[in-house]
Amino acid sequence: MNTKLTLSAALSLLLTSFAAQSSSITLHDDLDIDSVNGIVIEFQREVDLVAGEQLIEVSYSDLFQDNADDSGHWVKSEPLYLKLDVAGNENYHLELPELYSAEAAKDFLQNPVMTLSIDGQSKDVTLLSQSQLFTLLLLKQ
Repeated sequence: MNTKLTLSAALSLLLTSFAAQSSSITLHDDLDIDSVNGIVIEFQREVDLVAGEQLIEVSYSDLFQDNADDSGHWVKSEPLYLKLDVAGNENYHLELPELYSAEAAKDFLQNPVMTLSIDGQSKDVTLLSQSQLFTLLLLKQ
């Protein structure tokens, strides 16, 4: 019986230490995580991240209405990429600037600078388009 208790306690300790060492990312409501390191993510508002370099693919979409009679205008992005060097136990949050019109959203998507908070410390980051990402990869070869 002591063996079972010891094994159970060890397993519990291992699981709680693993949970304490995990990192995660959350996004603004108008952003979706499409993939992490090429692995498709569907319908998750928070995604766990492992330590090391991570490539996160996100997309932006929002509906803007100019007046009450307007059916609205969707603004959607192509895939955008964020490269993170994740440590063992950090909480990330990606936040958009305030976008009050479809025109402002379209302008923003030409240079998608967002705020990345890491455990409450914020910094501006520029997300990459697919062509910018490919260019960087080719230049590094």
